[in-house]
Amino acid sequence: MLFPDLLTGFILIICGLLVKQYPNLIAGYNTMSARDREKVDFVKLSTMMRNYLVVIGAIVIIVGIILFLLDIKESLRLLSLSAIVVFGVFIMVFKGQKFTKP
Repeated sequence: MLFPDLLTGFILIICGLLVKQYPNLIAGYNTMSARDREKVDFVKLSTMMRNYLVVIGAIVIIVGIILFLLDIKESLRLLSLSAIVVFGVFIMVFKGQKFTKP
């Protein structure tokens, strides 16, 4: 079934577009003190998160369609698409660390 792959990709893209407009969606932002918020460049962080989430979502959609057309078993498709999301989020988290000032 192709629907879950497309749904996952579109949800990631929508989250990416929303995180730029509403930085409160970034985990931990609304629980930070005002002093801690001054240390983070949220404009650049939200832009980076938007870009990464949109790219991860697009990759999930493209790979999902390719694997569907190649008639790969659903369990292998799920594993590969999950790996793409987890790997992409890990990269996003590590790249996001550079937007925090000491």
